[in-house]
Amino acid sequence: MTTAHRPTWAPAKGGEEQGGMRWFKPSIQVSAKNLPGHTKLKFRQEGQNNIDELAKKDLRAELEAKERSHFSKKLGVDFEEERKKDIQLLEQSAGGEGGSKAPKALVPKAIDADDEDEPESGSSSDSDDDDEDDEAELLAELERIKKERAEEAAKKAAEEAAKASKEKEKELMTGNPLLALGADASFAIKRRWDEDVVFKNQSRGEAKAQKRFINDTIRSDFHKRFLTRYIR
Repeated sequence: MTTAHRPTWAPAKGGEEQGGMRWFKPSIQVSAKNLPGHTKLKFRQEGQNNIDELAKKDLRAELEAKERSHFSKKLGVDFEEERKKDIQLLEQSAGGEGGSKAPKALVPKAIDADDEDEPESGSSSDSDDDDEDDEAELLAELERIKKERAEEAAKKAAEEAAKASKEKEKELMTGNPLLALGADASFAIKRRWDEDVVFKNQSRGEAKAQKRFINDTIRSDFHKRFLTRYIR
């Protein structure tokens, strides 16, 4: 776009001042883009994860929830259901031992071991030892149950693999007519759909003309074909 229609700051004048050597007062107008900007710092407002909102959040619990969700999608395992089943098994095993005490429910916490509260001053050391022993027994029982389940799953997988291999071997034995001696095996060769076609591969036995190069326009093959087609 041309700027010929716009006025100039210092229009040209004839005379001695011609050629841009004229002195004039500098302009006091300033472009809007040259004005000072961003003179104040911006702080996070409400809803933008400011300091107060981050102090109220449990970031560790959120991280663990995201990790459980990720591994449940990747591995196909629901950790909440597994945790509930483990706690239920522990309670059943503790209740089935025939003790007078009620089974102790284990509820995992999303905190560090260093952040646990100090025990109350009224509790005795004997009760603490009993609780630790009960917890150790429950954990051992849980490990035993998990080991039995893993062994059963491995045994079942081995049986299924052996069954699948036997079925595959049987299918291979019966699928091959050379090996299916006891079955009614047919050794006939299947015919193609174009077996009875009259005109089939007629140009197979024809000798192909060998291409040659003759550096003479009069004796070349192209010139001879041209004369045969249009002159003779």
